[in-house]
Amino acid sequence: MKVSIAKSKSYDMKDINKSLDSLFEDLNMDKEKPFKDLIKPNDCVFIKPNWVASKWRESCGHKDDIYCVITHHNLIEAVCDRVVKSLDGKGKIYIGDNPSIDANFNELMELTNIKRLEIKYKGLVEILDLRPLFCDDLKNYGKKDLMKKQTGDPNGGTTINLQKQSLFYGMDPTLFRGVFDEREETIKSHSGDNQLYTFSSSIYNSNLYISIPKLKTHHKTGVTLNLKGLVGSIINKNQLVHWKVGYPNIGGDEYPNKEIYEKMQKEKIQERGAWPGNDTIWRMVCDLYQAFLNRKGKNFTIIDGIMGGEGQGPFCPNSVNSKTLLASEDLLLADIVATRYMGINPYGISYLNYFIKKYSINIEDIEVFINNKKNENFFNNHDKYLDFEVKELWEKIKIFN
Repeated sequence: MKVSIAKSKSYDMKDINKSLDSLFEDLNMDKEKPFKDLIKPNDCVFIKPNWVASKWRESCGHKDDIYCVITHHNLIEAVCDRVVKSLDGKGKIYIGDNPSIDANFNELMELTNIKRLEIKYKGLVEILDLRPLFCDDLKNYGKKDLMKKQTGDPNGGTTINLQKQSLFYGMDPTLFRGVFDEREETIKSHSGDNQLYTFSSSIYNSNLYISIPKLKTHHKTGVTLNLKGLVGSIINKNQLVHWKVGYPNIGGDEYPNKEIYEKMQKEKIQERGAWPGNDTIWRMVCDLYQAFLNRKGKNFTIIDGIMGGEGQGPFCPNSVNSKTLLASEDLLLADIVATRYMGINPYGISYLNYFIKKYSINIEDIEVFINNKKNENFFNNHDKYLDFEVKELWEKIKIFN
């Protein structure tokens, strides 16, 4: 399987289109209709950007560009243009995400002006906020009964029960923590043979899923790309186990020890589960990908690294002028290559390491192209490539650190 990397000078449409053409050339895809072998007229395509936030968080402690956090609208439009051509203008294209529960979707639409694609391609494109619940007041964050209700996915949800395939199967669920303080639903979703994940049906049943994540570090998982981005495909966020309450001596992995646990209870920004010893969230990511592999549709990814995010991702990174786009038909292999290109060891990312071992992947067999040239020694040379910084405590995942 091939993974292609191309430089893009900026988010100007000319630069993006030139870089996309380069990516598709490496992948032996048609320049005008690159997705024509993956879809046919009247098919349904779901384009999922990273729309985790609608503005820069004041709690970050520093100010930076919001586009080191979310996918740029020009890249979304450029991909959408090519999907329309590949469908011969017939079918359905959804563009959407299940953002952080406190994101203001109207604010996001105003920021990106992405709604104009519904006018540009009237009757073909529809923008979706997949959240059935959202938080309109941060004072209520984590309180499910104080969330506001909305339609969410107009096509509803598709629930997958992984049963014994789940990495939570056989584990004591009593300390599991999802999105809300009310943990009963999280525990019930991961007890015994119940290992439940409710996907957006618009995503799960699409003929082609196009993931456009950011090239970004993450304080709970090390990196967030395609596989971690599947969190945004789940419409019931309380099914997503993020950590186990407490610290290791009492069976938890929220914090490293009792002292830090007690100290953080008094802090406004608690950073729960944000350390390499979180032995829970990577399992959730593995479950999501495992469940996603069961669907019938095809996948494609274009990772937005024109501006990347390093350090305190996913919400508070420092911007990196990484000038990179990366594409592949394989979400997992794309994540492995992207991680190494960030200067991070793929084996140091627990969910990537799990699948590398599970599927006996020899990463050296991945065909990597950089700017239309095959790189024969991509993983084994001493190049740090983009050399992204990581959050404190995560230094061991860096290449040659």
